[in-house]
Amino acid sequence: MPRNKVAWRRPVFVILILASLALLTVSFREAESGPVHAIQDAGAGLLSPLQSWGAEIAEPFQDGYQWLKTLWSAHQRAQKLEEELQALQGEAIKLEEQAEENQRLRALLDLHPDKGIYPEGTEFTSARVIGKSPTRWQAWVQIDKGSVDGIRVGSPVVGATPTAGESLAGKGLVGKVVSVTEHTAQVQLITDAESAVAAKIQGSRAEGIVEGSVSGDLIMDYVDRDIAVDPKLVIVTSGYGGVYPADIPIGIVASVGEEDVNIYKEIEVQPFVDFRVLEEVMVLILPVETPTTGAVTSTTTTSTTTTITLGSAGR
Repeated sequence: MPRNKVAWRRPVFVILILASLALLTVSFREAESGPVHAIQDAGAGLLSPLQSWGAEIAEPFQDGYQWLKTLWSAHQRAQKLEEELQALQGEAIKLEEQAEENQRLRALLDLHPDKGIYPEGTEFTSARVIGKSPTRWQAWVQIDKGSVDGIRVGSPVVGATPTAGESLAGKGLVGKVVSVTEHTAQVQLITDAESAVAAKIQGSRAEGIVEGSVSGDLIMDYVDRDIAVDPKLVIVTSGYGGVYPADIPIGIVASVGEEDVNIYKEIEVQPFVDFRVLEEVMVLILPVETPTTGAVTSTTTTSTTTTITLGSAGR
């Protein structure tokens, strides 16, 4: 900037400051009817319409600002309420899951066998399903209890499932333990193609073998064709074979097939347990016979177990 312009601006600024101070001093000291007050009143009269007009122009902008401010505040409140709603929904889902889990565990505890069904000293250990077979060629589940909990290979497993589709959604046989680590075990389901369970049909007393399949269907084979078998009859374990104790519910007779060239009936079984939604199971820890005396002794478990009994299946 040229120096001559800066030089003349400073004296002008000083003069304006001094003039303002002089006018203020005169205004304070002179009477209300003085010339300075007269000039002030005249200026105020001229500027008053401009002030009113400016206020009218500014009013919509003020209203708009207040509206935007209110809108932003409402948005923040809505966002906060949405977060609180999501948190409450999460808590509701958690409580619902806990309620369903409690219901399933109560169903497991309802597996009360009649006195004398299991050998004296049989114990039950509850376990959670933590894995399932990835293909349909095998049918097994992995549970979160193992050898440190007293579980061993061959231990029978029972379970209970809630209503799901057309399932009977009941309590019954799940399968048997086929491998064990310290803290986990693998359970072969009765629907596995390699599974075979000695069974009998209540009412008719017909006996046979309940076998699994790759499709997941249960078939009871080797049933004498001369024995009458009606649908809806309950199928339970027979106790033969030394793996499963007698009278554990398996399912019901869904249909009966007979062929002239076959000396056995082929019975389709609808299981009580819906293996698609199986989440908790009970492992039966049966007593072990000592080879020297033949006495029956029960295994010792390191975790707390609940001894319960399995009741007969309803029709």
